[in-house]
Amino acid sequence: MKIKLSIITALFVFAAACSFSTANMSSFETSKDKDGKTKSTTFKAGETIYANAVIANAPGKTTTKIYINDDKGKLLPGSDVKVELASSGTAAYNLPIPASFAGGKFTIVADMLDDKGEKKDSKSVSITIEAGAPAPVAAPAADDKDHDGDKDDK
Repeated sequence: MKIKLSIITALFVFAAACSFSTANMSSFETSKDKDGKTKSTTFKAGETIYANAVIANAPGKTTTKIYINDDKGKLLPGSDVKVELASSGTAAYNLPIPASFAGGKFTIVADMLDDKGEKKDSKSVSITIEAGAPAPVAAPAADDKDHDGDKDDK
């Protein structure tokens, strides 16, 4: 009887010493508005991409890394951010798309990291960005008659 009690006590102490976290990302969605009311996976150049990663059951600090990859898996420059939360909550993301953006198919990814930096959950959404108008080409200066970019024409 004492042996059974000792084994049960040892298991209880072991379980209490281990850090079991049920923290997870319960949802990850993209939208056309900050509040996430207008869900969308299609955006136009000149719009802003909004995304909300809902972190649930977090007993402490978490960091959510959100970024966009192109269809070849390459990071879209300037798209990566880290959002720190003290506990459960919503990691909000937004990225304005330049009006002259070339467009294409992309994947927006949210990785949830614990306070030690270990990835505990990840979700992604495939999105399409419609191309915008190409950036206007500047006309040569009036005093650059040979159109070589300098103004020393005489």
